[in-house]
Amino acid sequence: MRIYINAEEMIEETKRDLAEMGIVVRPATMQDKYIKGNPDYETRELQNYSYCLLDAKSQDIPGVIQPWADAEFLERVTDPWDRTPDGKVDPFSTPEYLNPGKAWELRKEVWTEYLHEGKMAYTYNELIWNNDQVTKVINHLKEDPDSRQLWISLWNPDKDPDFLGGVSRVPCSLGYGLQVRDGKLNLHYVMRSCDFATHFRNDVYLAIKFLEWVAEKTGYPVGSFTHTIFSLHVYNKDVEGVF
Repeated sequence: MRIYINAEEMIEETKRDLAEMGIVVRPATMQDKYIKGNPDYETRELQNYSYCLLDAKSQDIPGVIQPWADAEFLERVTDPWDRTPDGKVDPFSTPEYLNPGKAWELRKEVWTEYLHEGKMAYTYNELIWNNDQVTKVINHLKEDPDSRQLWISLWNPDKDPDFLGGVSRVPCSLGYGLQVRDGKLNLHYVMRSCDFATHFRNDVYLAIKFLEWVAEKTGYPVGSFTHTIFSLHVYNKDVEGVF
């Protein structure tokens, strides 16, 4: 795994790896679309790709789509739960998840086609706050910083396996692992799939913003950002704009 101290270098080296080592894959589906045989969606792919960025800072990530990215981040970390004065979830409340929210309107050229009957198949606000897992992980992080159990899951095994094969969109991001080591908060971001041309820089930015947000909540300085992607790819239709 490559280790970087410079975000721009990481992006350029990742691009070079895609160009030089990416293998050709012809997927049958993309998101909720059937694309088998469409040459535009032939992909150049790196499998199980990982890197680590030391002393991660969201502000150092170049090419992020703004103001969409900051609006999207704020929606992701907006607490949907009603709480009692001591900060606990009101047992009689139902979370008001943001779906579709408003951030998507700042990038309509990407997200409009995924809006069905006024909603997205999922939003990361729903996934991150499912079962109030963020609050539980943050509280445990404060109590036991040496823990190896701090994981925020973005994949729903009760629902998502039924949506495979283009039935509906399933999350590209699978989860966040958090650890405090040497007094710093580190994050390991795991994705099943990432489109380098359209989403890579934004996904990195949003994940590091999440690391910074948790660090602020817990009082730990930000440490390293590790990123693992099962399928990092670029579509044939985007190759000229990437390489």
